[in-house]
Amino acid sequence: MLAVAAGFILYVGLTRSPLFAGISILFYRGLILCALSAVLVMAAMVLRRQRLDLATIVAAGALSLSFNICFLIVLPVTLDRSISVFMLAQIEQHQDDALDSRRITDIFVRKYVGDMRQMDRRIAEQTASGNIVTVDGHVRLTDQGHRFLALSRTLARLFGTDPRFVGLAPTAPPEAPAASPH
Repeated sequence: MLAVAAGFILYVGLTRSPLFAGISILFYRGLILCALSAVLVMAAMVLRRQRLDLATIVAAGALSLSFNICFLIVLPVTLDRSISVFMLAQIEQHQDDALDSRRITDIFVRKYVGDMRQMDRRIAEQTASGNIVTVDGHVRLTDQGHRFLALSRTLARLFGTDPRFVGLAPTAPPEAPAASPH
């Protein structure tokens, strides 16, 4: 447990440092820093005066890595990409306004899509990830992008996520039972 706590403190510290700051995609930089934190935890355990067996050191590093990756994905990456969090912040900022669904949609399109240029950001990220390329000004899916979408569709079906996000037809809602003739 101490290794997991130490690894998390290391991870947070490294996140706040300029190390790998040139990697603009939060998720990729985070993965590298998670791995580095786990390696540092294992190195510290090796350097301890007491002898620890290799299995214990590797297990501690694996737990540290696992915890930090879970944290990275559940909190920072989710916050970085969350439309829901953006919406909540906008509702808070417009608390005294008469907001309804249409007004919130207008704010989203104007600020998130327009002012914050989130489509440009996503295109840059997917280009850096190798899922798309731009040819003659047109964005095209790469073979890797096709494989990623195939995996995404499989996972969407398996876990019941919204199929529209991966280009599948929406699932039909269950039919209501027929009314009783009584």
